[in-house]
Amino acid sequence: MTPREQLKKDFGIDFPISGGLGNSREAPIIIHRQVPNDYTSVEYGILRCLGIGRGIEWRVLQQSLLEHDGRMLDQMKIETVELTPTEKITQVEKYYFDITECFDSAP
Repeated sequence: MTPREQLKKDFGIDFPISGGLGNSREAPIIIHRQVPNDYTSVEYGILRCLGIGRGIEWRVLQQSLLEHDGRMLDQMKIETVELTPTEKITQVEKYYFDITECFDSAP
């Protein structure tokens, strides 16, 4: 099942995405341009759903625009917090979104 299909099944949201899991520059989540061109809301929506699905809280530490193999990537560096009965587990993760289409000047 693709990430788009999984998110639609689990949360009822059909994000305009394709591509990988977003866990590396080589496998970014590709965001397809829509009108309005609000790719940042798509990124945050996906992260929100992933956090709910994993049962974690998260916050953005840094958002960076990168060029990789001729593509424009938005790197989201987040801090996750998972509470267990005995501990609080905090870690830093990076997610990559290919936003090349969103920079296209065509309407």
